[in-house]
Amino acid sequence: MNFLPLLLLVGLAQSPAPQPTTPAACVKAARDFVQSEQRALKQITGDAIRKIEADKIALAQKCAAQFNAATIVEADLAQLIALYGEAAQPALAEAALNRALGSKTLPVNVRADVLSQAVLTGLLEPKSPERNARLERYVDELDRLKGDHLDAQLSAHSRLNGFYRGDDIDDGIIKHSTWLIERGKAFTPAQRTQYGSTIVIAHINMAEAVSGRGDNARAQQLLTAAKTNWSDIRNVDLMLAPVMARYALVGTLAAPIGAPRWLNALPDTTIAMPGAVTLLEFTAHWCGPCKESYPGVKRLLAKYGSRGFRVVLATELYGYFGAERPLTADVEFERDREYWAHEGLNVPVAVEDQRKPPVRGADGNYTHFENPNDKAYEVGGIPQIHIIDKQGRIRLIMVGYDDVNEEMLSKLIEKLLKEK
Repeated sequence: MNFLPLLLLVGLAQSPAPQPTTPAACVKAARDFVQSEQRALKQITGDAIRKIEADKIALAQKCAAQFNAATIVEADLAQLIALYGEAAQPALAEAALNRALGSKTLPVNVRADVLSQAVLTGLLEPKSPERNARLERYVDELDRLKGDHLDAQLSAHSRLNGFYRGDDIDDGIIKHSTWLIERGKAFTPAQRTQYGSTIVIAHINMAEAVSGRGDNARAQQLLTAAKTNWSDIRNVDLMLAPVMARYALVGTLAAPIGAPRWLNALPDTTIAMPGAVTLLEFTAHWCGPCKESYPGVKRLLAKYGSRGFRVVLATELYGYFGAERPLTADVEFERDREYWAHEGLNVPVAVEDQRKPPVRGADGNYTHFENPNDKAYEVGGIPQIHIIDKQGRIRLIMVGYDDVNEEMLSKLIEKLLKEK
């Protein structure tokens, strides 16, 4: 028997895959690697995700080493910028971008792709006002280019919109949501199918921003318009229904807040909302944007606490705190006590039990267990802040927190305190 063919096959099976030879192929390889490794995880942990990211960066850097931003063909510059983003090499990405933007021969369609990619790669950098302003200049230039660059523009506007929504920057949300909504009005049927969900999300983001600024009527108009004008988009009702239910609560009586555990209150306390002007915030110990809201909330409490204004926080147990996991309910509750004491928030904090995992029924459908406080207030993201008047009516709902909202909240609280 001749074993040579079998040995050759074994050798071929064990040999490493050839390294991609274009920036686009390198980018795809890096992203495919992350997707494959994440799917293979038996248990998703922070350490596992960080290792995959580190391995991806090493893979991308090895692939990127074969290219030179100064000599590569101009048509590949956009994908080279993307590759340097995957490789965590911002200085090289900047060099490729500078060459592209300084070129007198770069075709306009390539320039559009470069500007769009510069936005996406820039969002991987540490956030700062200077970075945000630079990315805004890129997208503004992209919008000024002659010709049709819809893919590049939608990518840039939607990614910036998503960043601003995640960081609770209302002005950015409103700017990019407005552009997306207006652009969507001219979509072809094919474009509606491809990009419709992006436009629906823009309606939702903008509704959350304007409602947080006190214009709940405008928020409801935006959501109704999305439901009416984009009814052909897949899952549109699932996307819109919980948001519409949330803002329908404005003007209604607020539900009491109860929990088996409380910080700064007796166990099994129930706080009814009538009787004081209340800022009710849904929050969590792991939530960065929530933490950013606390200084402003404390300033409001210091300013108005002696006049009948109060703050109530609502959270739940998650089974961990920071890197400590798993934790018993009692241990996590003590971590919560230390956490909010350190933040200087000596206010009632309702701590609901940890949610039970979903249970699959005989019909294959899952039963999900909800936090009753979250359900009563249609909580869709945290921090979610409610301003409630003395009669117990919800007057404002704010998802996320932007420091520029503090002045508006102060004026609203001042007004509600004067009401009988």
